[in-house]
Amino acid sequence: MNLFSALPSAQLFLGLALLLTACGPSEEPAVTGQTQAGTGGGPAGICTAAPVFEAPPLNSCEGPTIRLAVVGDVLLHRQLQALGYKIGFGNIWYQPAKYLAAADIAVANLEGAAAPGLAAGGARLADPGPVYDGRVYTGFPQFNYNPVVLRDLRAAGVDLVTTANNHAMDRGPEGVDRTLSEVARAGLSAVGSVPGESPRQFVHRRASAAGTLSFIACSFSTNGIADPKRQVLQCYRDKAELLALVRREVADPDVAGVVVLPHWGQENITQPTARQRALAGDLAAAGATAVVGTHPHVVQPFEVLPGRDGSKTAVVYSTGNFVATMGEGPSRYEAMALLDICPSANGRTVVHRAGWIAMDMSLTSRGYWVDIAPRGAEGEAGNAEAFLRKIAPGFSAQPAACGG
Repeated sequence: MNLFSALPSAQLFLGLALLLTACGPSEEPAVTGQTQAGTGGGPAGICTAAPVFEAPPLNSCEGPTIRLAVVGDVLLHRQLQALGYKIGFGNIWYQPAKYLAAADIAVANLEGAAAPGLAAGGARLADPGPVYDGRVYTGFPQFNYNPVVLRDLRAAGVDLVTTANNHAMDRGPEGVDRTLSEVARAGLSAVGSVPGESPRQFVHRRASAAGTLSFIACSFSTNGIADPKRQVLQCYRDKAELLALVRREVADPDVAGVVVLPHWGQENITQPTARQRALAGDLAAAGATAVVGTHPHVVQPFEVLPGRDGSKTAVVYSTGNFVATMGEGPSRYEAMALLDICPSANGRTVVHRAGWIAMDMSLTSRGYWVDIAPRGAEGEAGNAEAFLRKIAPGFSAQPAACGG
């Protein structure tokens, strides 16, 4: 069956007309059938220009700086799963993989389960392997992915996935357990959900040259699917617990900083809701070093809020998607949030610089891929950067043209 036979003709025509950017290869990555470990699956010769931060420093450094890179939703609709299982997901995201691998800590939101052998409703079936079968491995409205996607994320440089989102319970309590097991098997860490019989430990600590960072993730809902074992931390229902966790980690002398990763907001709206803004303010006041959100499927503003002890807290209301097939318009334009973090004079970590790299989820003659154009690209190639400059002005970190 032709992979694109089910796509609308207008969408396919547009995808075929897309021009590749100056930082990419002259053609789409070759169909290899598997990810090329260490290269993100793309051609080895792709160059990577350093990000260029436009925003002035938020806070002063008194020690080594590390880079945190955060991308949005890994939301694999039917077409993306079918293609990724065939050619390797590294061929879809090989351009951003260069920047993920260069970061000290890279984070992505795993939007859905990765639960082998589980169908919607919890039925246990023979596992079909890495194929889109529509029973075990499914797309909208209840997502479940073969764990090969986790291994490909790890090969791309991702270290940590958030598992608190509105699709976290798409395979029920057992699906959460299996997903967390597969995440660990792939060499990744997870934050935002816990095994069914475990304590509600929703903090992931990670050592770095700038000190130990605590990561906390939460979701605004689980799409009405029951969470009988309370495996997912909820941003609003469990707000008191969330803020208490932040304050506890801030008060711990073994922790240098706290990064909160909320799944919140309203889909397809480029401005944060009053509820998002209020929670962001509460998290900053509680001592969060940074707040980086997902869920709306579009980029929302970057902002600087007053934190504790005179520091400034970086807030990214939404990075948008990372990989998803959600049509044209704002949902195809995405941000990789870059946060350079360092110790301050009081020993606590702060965000020194914050910025975004604009990405474009494109449809090409060989399938979907994530495209990064150089700073100032013109025409179609520059649309993602132009859009992000409008939504999050002053925070561009778009790299220059390769070799420029």
